[in-house]
Amino acid sequence: MILKVIIISFILMGIAFLGLAFRILFVREGRFPQTSIGKNKQMRELGITCVKHDELKCYKNDGGGGCGCV
Repeated sequence: MILKVIIISFILMGIAFLGLAFRILFVREGRFPQTSIGKNKQMRELGITCVKHDELKCYKNDGGGGCGCV
């Protein structure tokens, strides 16, 4: 009985992993989605920028004394 449950769970997990990796494995030039803000085109189009770049702008504008621009 327990062996059947383990086998069924492995089969279901395999199907789930294939479902998650379908685009990467079977689509030509399939890639992982870009989650980094600096490289994600859709986020840049929405005006969402990397916090690091925001901090650099603030330090540049504030003379290096901290990010006082809000």
